[in-house]
Amino acid sequence: MIASLDAHTHLRARMSACSYQAGWRSLLLRAYDDPSSAEAFTTPATEDHLIVLVTQGQCNIEGLYRGKWHSARYGAGSIGMTAPGEEVTLRWRDQPVHSTLQLHIPAATLKACADELFGGRKLEMPHSLSKDDPLLTNVMLCLADGLQQGFPDLYAESAAQFITTHLLVRHAGVRAPGEPSRDVLRMRRVHEYMRAHLGSPLSLEELGKIACVSKFHLIRMFRQVYGETPHQRLLKLRLEEASRRLRHTDADIAKVGADCGFASPAHFAAAFRKQVGVTPTAYREQHFDRP
Repeated sequence: MIASLDAHTHLRARMSACSYQAGWRSLLLRAYDDPSSAEAFTTPATEDHLIVLVTQGQCNIEGLYRGKWHSARYGAGSIGMTAPGEEVTLRWRDQPVHSTLQLHIPAATLKACADELFGGRKLEMPHSLSKDDPLLTNVMLCLADGLQQGFPDLYAESAAQFITTHLLVRHAGVRAPGEPSRDVLRMRRVHEYMRAHLGSPLSLEELGKIACVSKFHLIRMFRQVYGETPHQRLLKLRLEEASRRLRHTDADIAKVGADCGFASPAHFAAAFRKQVGVTPTAYREQHFDRP
């Protein structure tokens, strides 16, 4: 998979606007002008969810995904979606020049919203060459207008949360649950406590007290709600926060590890490399968000 920031290098379009260059980090919105013809080209998979909105022009487009060619007639307001982890091959010929907005919703935002709404269940995101969703159309057009007017990232962050919730409830094929059970509420309390104390040496005894249950019941209940043990989830939370700090701050790497709860630089490096595939140093060199 590639990073969404690099997705434009695989397109046949001319990029005319980019929210990253404007300082937005909560989502990635780009505007493109597409040519009248494009021989088959493949857009590689990313970890994020992609929404494409046609803003001007028309196009008969074909897309190859999941082993089958699909076709659609695009006009202003048409929407296509590419799910995380999916690649698509596209082509069109002898069509009017058309313009699009392409919105990438970060994987971390999808995960956080799924955890909150559905207790961490893995959901299948919508993947289609053509979708009808006037609400998404309006929100994306508002984002484009906000980008042009120089709105802050807080505006984008609010939109990202709303769009993600809308996608999960409206398009992911899963009905939002009713009132959560007492066990779910207890485990959410434990989860939020872990997130707020990543740098502390948390124990099962301490987490059990937060939930008012024994260690045995804590592990069982937590696994039922989140599909993994408290230790496994805590490690993921620590590594997610460490990755965020490596990308967006220039703090000393050893301090990043310590602040995120790793006992030593060696422990941090080993855990990070096992989960991410590279060392913290290499990760920062590849992903550091330079102003």
